Parts: sequence; structure tokens; C-alpha cells
Amino acid sequence: MPFFIPFAVGGLVLTALGLGAKKIWDQGRLVESPALAQARERHAAALGALKSARLRVRAGLTAYGERQARARAEVVEPLRGLLARLERWEHAKREDVLPPEAIAALAALPSEPVSRAARRAWPLLGAGAPMAPGWEPVLSWMERGWLQEDAAPVVLDGVCLFEAAAPWATSTPEDTDEARVRQLDTCAATLRQATDFLDALLARLTTLEARVGALQSRAEVQLAYLDAASFEQDGPEPRERLGRLGLLVGRLVVLLRAPVLGPDGRLEPEPPVSPEEAALAQT
Repeated sequence: MPFFIPFAVGGLVLTALGLGAKKIWDQGRLVESPALAQARERHAAALGALKSARLRVRAGLTAYGERQARARAEVVEPLRGLLARLERWEHAKREDVLPPEAIAALAALPSEPVSRAARRAWPLLGAGAPMAPGWEPVLSWMERGWLQEDAAPVVLDGVCLFEAAAPWATSTPEDTDEARVRQLDTCAATLRQATDFLDALLARLTTLEARVGALQSRAEVQLAYLDAASFEQDGPEPRERLGRLGLLVGRLVVLLRAPVLGPDGRLEPEPPVSPEEAALAQT
């Protein structure tokens, strides 16, 4: 299920459900009908599952963001320096080392240090992607779990997530228990759809982190044995290593740039596994 990010203002900070219920007096205390109580429990369970899924996704975003930062610092930037020296000394051109899509991805990755705040959206939108204003509500909700009144609401498949979490907080409750049960169950179904979406998002983040990590580890091995001076004698070994490095880092930068979510909040197709990655999986 996709997230859409409208710019309309609405909702409140979700500090209480405020669900409201038709209640009756029973021996001096307020009780509600069994059907409504059960519906409320189902809704609360769906809301709890969504909260747990959000926490897992928050951890996944942090882990993949840290992986992106390490790969950039420990592989991408050293490769930039190596290619610059090789080109300056006329030993090799980057077009001889990297495929065209990797050259474009490398150019899109900033070469200067980037603040943590500027990297917030990278795990979702790809390393180097600018932070679009419409993503702020989604990122803030994933980080803190707040649905705020003075911010654009998080909307799932056209339904405001706040309204699904607290269906009667901003509207008049239905007149009958039957109608309230239906409304609670509809909102619980929306929350479960959101949970399924977050589970799929986390699976994608976990897969990408593992793929980037495998490429990064092998690329670091090749980098450790390469420097511009090793090309002075024009031997075959450094050029063979450079070729292997180009394949590994070329795929690495393409994966780093790959978005997890598209502009409309839908999951993007997972990047295909390259022959280099398939070979790594067999070793």
C-alpha cells in the first residue's frame, strides 16, 4: 500500500484515541456493548501492530542510512580519488573503468561531506536525492510516530492515517453501535494495510543493505591493493584489479542511488541482481 503525501493541514497530535462510544449504566459504572468493546479491541490491536511495524522500519532506515554513509566514505570517495589520479597521470579513464549508468550514478553522489539531516531521505529516495518538502511528514512520522495538527497529514491510499487511528477524534461518532463497529473495523483494516506496507518496506531496506554490504566488502579488498603508482610498470595485475573494482563499485553506486519509494510513495521495483552480485552470492 502506498503512502501519498498531500499538503492539506489536518489531524491532531495522537496522544489518545478519543474514539468515543455509546455506553450504558450497569451497577453504577459505565460499560459498552460487547460488540463495540470487541471492535475497539480489534482496532487497538491493529494500531499496536502498526506502531511495532513503524519502530522496525525506523530501525531499518537507520541501519541502511548508516550503510549508505559507510559505503560512500569507504569505497566511493577512495574510488573518486583513484580515478582522478589515474586520469591525471593518463593511466586510465573512468569510461574505461565504469559503465555509463555507474558514471551517472557516481556524478549524482555528492563528493563533499553531507550532514545527517541532509541524508534523512536517502534510505527511501536513494543516496544523493534531495529532500522534497512533501516527504517531511512521512519521515517525521516514521521517526517519531506523531501525527500533527500543524503538518501535512500522512495519508495511506487516500485515507488519512490519523483518521484511521482515531476515527472519532475529529468527527461525530455514528449513532448506533452497529455503525460504530463497522467504522472501527474499517479503520482497523486500513491500519493493517499500513502495517503490511511497512513490512514490505522493511524487507526491501534489509535486502538493499545486505546487497550494498556485500559489494562494499569486496570492493574494499580490491581498493586495498590498488594505487595510482602501481600502474607505472604497466603490469597486468593492477589493470585486472581495476576492472574487477569497476564492476563492483559500478554496481554499488547504482544500488546506492536506487530509490525504495517512488514520487507517489509506492514501492519501486527492486533493482535486478547483477552478474557480479550473483557471483558474490556463490562465494
